[in-house]
Amino acid sequence: MRMIVPPEKDGWMLSQLLLQTADVPAWAVREAMRKRDVRVDGVRIDADVRVQAGQEIRAFWPKAAVTGAQKALPKPEVVFEDAHVLLIDKPQGLQSQNEENPLAGDSALTRVLAHLKDAGEPTDGVHLCHRLDVQTGGLLLFVKDDAAYEAAMEAFSRRTMRKFYTCRVKGCPSVREATMRAWLRKDARIARVSVTDYPAHGAQEIVTGYRVTDAARNALLEVELITGRTHQIRAHLAHIGHPILGDDKYGDRLLNRQMGVRRQQLWATRLEMHAGGALAYLDGRTFEAAWPFAKGEETP
Repeated sequence: MRMIVPPEKDGWMLSQLLLQTADVPAWAVREAMRKRDVRVDGVRIDADVRVQAGQEIRAFWPKAAVTGAQKALPKPEVVFEDAHVLLIDKPQGLQSQNEENPLAGDSALTRVLAHLKDAGEPTDGVHLCHRLDVQTGGLLLFVKDDAAYEAAMEAFSRRTMRKFYTCRVKGCPSVREATMRAWLRKDARIARVSVTDYPAHGAQEIVTGYRVTDAARNALLEVELITGRTHQIRAHLAHIGHPILGDDKYGDRLLNRQMGVRRQQLWATRLEMHAGGALAYLDGRTFEAAWPFAKGEETP
């Protein structure tokens, strides 16, 4: 394995960095450290050290660990595929991609790459067009070439590509349909965002639309993600007093436990294509995925 220490990992212990980023079991990291099979800027390391941004790390894993890491990944659930586009239904619990090393580990991206390699297709032009939180399932768009990626990203930037989600929330909004505006600020240190009704230093404007589709005690909502910020839907709905069931970070942990809801009730269920450019042939197409959680008062 080879990697360059990113700026945000400056000062990390070498073992901690390897345990988080390596596509091998923890025992393999420990064994490589013990056998001095890890080099920092070409120098073998005989003890755990703090690394600096920009340093090169090379690790040589035990053969058994590498063999295990090369096991076939689960196949992605393909919703639509052609020469330019691959749209999947991402399961909950799966990361969109590994942030430290996109080609490592089990992620939506690595599953897609493995799927294309198995089909004998090139993978050098594959791009992930947007992200879903680990515990958010549903439609995730990939493209297979640079022209398609440019068209998709331009469409997301212009907000002509429409993304809809289905979620079940605590309570039921008194206003059955609305387009909400607020400001969101991200705190990367604690991997959490906060939402205010007024501009704040470092905050970005967010726009979230919703429509109540089942006005039960714990309502079912269709949500349109108009701007695409980190944790936007989860934090925005929690801000108005209707957090998503199963979301312990922004929601009501006690209620989740009382209801037995262990998984986040949020799913990317519809994508309306309006991209133009290399993807103009798909304009007007709508792709859908079914959400797996229950409606209304039912408990999953």
